[in-house]
Amino acid sequence: MELIIFDMDGTLLDTRIDITISVNHVRRIRHGLPPLSEAEVVEYINRRERNLPLLFYGTEAPDPRDRALFREHYLSQCTRNLRLFPGIRELLKELKRREVRMAVATNASTLFAHRMIRHAGIDHYFHSVAGTDTTGRSKPDPAMLHQLMETMDFDPDAGDRGWVLGDSDKDLDAARGAGLGALYAAWGYSRQPLPADAILSHPRELLPILRETRMEKIKGDAEWN
Repeated sequence: MELIIFDMDGTLLDTRIDITISVNHVRRIRHGLPPLSEAEVVEYINRRERNLPLLFYGTEAPDPRDRALFREHYLSQCTRNLRLFPGIRELLKELKRREVRMAVATNASTLFAHRMIRHAGIDHYFHSVAGTDTTGRSKPDPAMLHQLMETMDFDPDAGDRGWVLGDSDKDLDAARGAGLGALYAAWGYSRQPLPADAILSHPRELLPILRETRMEKIKGDAEWN
């Protein structure tokens, strides 16, 4: 088995506009604060150590009312300006043709993930989708990756090969924690290269990696026999 686990925001889907609109809605309604730019919102979200209530709303501790208003607003907002990154649809189609197994691991909730992936018309490509609420732990913790691997009967001892494709250090660290290859999606939200097993500037650059590893396995099998 070959398995690719995709991050969602910043890897499969460009969600910057809608996230920013919903964050600014809460800032205005609840706190009377001026709007943040898309760049500021994305930079805050991608910080490894982050206090989003403080960064977004100026409050030291999470306020359930902020969370509830954001959730209510974003549920209707999240698909309005949603788009796939260029080359993603073609990549998923080719991976399916090659019988590569695919899943999604996102720090968003599964409620939003399913809604957005379905709206983008790519839900049928994925065997499973895991969000923060799936295990109660967010990336870089590898818990949701382990759960996906178990769900899909992924067995490295049987020769199965797997990778995580994401645009943040949280994705790459989670991949390493789960014993998977770490692939950096340079088209995503991070503005600087991250240490990874491979840096991809376009989704199609994933395909040679699969071909190379598959050929290595075939060569190894031939030498063993």
